[in-house]
Formats: sequence, C-alpha cells, structure tokens
Amino acid sequence: MDVGGESFLRPDAARVYRWLSTGRGDFAIDGAFAQRLADVDGTVRTAAVINRLHHTLTAHFLAGRGFTQILDLGCGYADDWSRALQRRTTPLLSNVLPQATIVHVEIDAIAAGHAQSTMAGLHGNPGVLHADIRLMPELLAHPMIADRFDPSRPIAALLHDVLPWIGNDQETANALTALRSWLPPGSALSLTHATNDLSPTPHTRDQLTALWDEEASCTFRPRTRDAIAALLGNWPLLAPGLVPTARWHPGHPHTRAPDAHSGAYAAIAVTP
Repeated sequence: MDVGGESFLRPDAARVYRWLSTGRGDFAIDGAFAQRLADVDGTVRTAAVINRLHHTLTAHFLAGRGFTQILDLGCGYADDWSRALQRRTTPLLSNVLPQATIVHVEIDAIAAGHAQSTMAGLHGNPGVLHADIRLMPELLAHPMIADRFDPSRPIAALLHDVLPWIGNDQETANALTALRSWLPPGSALSLTHATNDLSPTPHTRDQLTALWDEEASCTFRPRTRDAIAALLGNWPLLAPGLVPTARWHPGHPHTRAPDAHSGAYAAIAVTP
C-alpha cells in the first residue's frame, strides 16, 4: 500500500486521535499537534477516550442483539498490545464478536496498513478496505463488502467519529443516504459525531476547528444536534436516543462526566 511522502508532512486525523486516546503514536508531528489541541481544550483527550470506549461498548451491545455482520466505517488504529495487562487496552471488534463477519474501512493509508496487520484474522475475516466513505456507492459495491455480507440478514454499520472529517454537508448527506438505502431490514447504524453544542466556551471550539483547518491534512466539521439527527433520516432511534456519547451506554466509565467532556453526540438508529 502506497502511503505517499506527503502523509507525513501534516497531522492526520486518525493518527492524532490515536495520540489523544492512547497517548501513543508513530509520528512526532501528530503527537505535537495533539498536544496543541489539548493546550487549547483539555477535554479533547477525554472526548477521544470516551469515544473509544463507546466503540467497544457498542460492539458488546450489538453482540447482545444478535448481530453477526459488522461494517466498521473509519476504523482508525487499534489499541497497541499492553504487556502489563497481556491484552489490548480496548479489544478488537473480532474479540468481542468472534463469529461475526467484519469489514473495517479506513481512508488513511497508514491507518489502513496498521489495521491490516493488527485486525486481520484467519481466513481473511475480518478484512480491511482502504477506501473513502464519501464514495459510498462505490465502496459498498467493492467485492470485499459485496461478496462478504449477506443482504438477507441484518448488518450493523459503525460510523464512530468519522463524519466530522467530511467538511462538505452534501457529500456527508449523500453518503448516509446511500448507506441507509443499502442496509438490509433489521439493520442498525451506530453514529458518534463531534458537536460544538456541548462546549461551555464556543470560542475554544472555534480555535480547535481553526487549528485543524489551518495545520492538518483535513477539515474538522462539528455539527449541531439537529444536523446530526438529519443524517439518520427517518430511522427510529434506540433509547436513550441522540445523547452525549458518554451517556448512551449506562455502563460507560465516564457516564457521570460533564457533557462537555464527550464533545459529541451518539445514537443507534434502526431500519424503520
């Protein structure tokens, strides 16, 4: 996989998220940028951790509801192995759902390469696809997805901290429309999305957005609660609805943290 020389010249969202949520990473430029974000708003680290834990809790939740087909859109980096714990600090989806068909999708070439080495299991399950979710119809038609998933059975699609990195609202809406149209009856769509609604200091959030826009290789586009709800179309939401991420799962370790620490909303929508 060609990662290209320019991948190292500017901070990247997936790699910065890894620094924020785990304190580790491979490239100093991403770690330095993560620190700059934290200097502006100390809650960004907690928000990243909250989202990562939500991802694992959602996998357990979906397992409990009998889902055996998972499309992980924007998988980012898996946690590194902890020698002290003799396990990953948060498990892979394949650990939580060992019998499931899982495909991870990632736009960042370096993150996708890392996923291929850490997430891929026996018999090619789960698989990793390097692709752009803005091109959702083409992505869903790719053999790695079209040939692996059974359209007669429900699929759970995960979009955790992915859509804020698509700056164009129409592209985002088009991608979600195509995804909802493709998902079979009984499917679920789990979403987390950054917002400025929960920030006690909007100026701080504006500073964060400006840093991403000016210095990183991507655009950061927090959205309002209403805009996030619109991305889910007319699909009913499972209780507790569209809420700050740490408050979706009752067992989340940060469920009592101030909403500003989530910095994002979470929801699981199901086919109507």
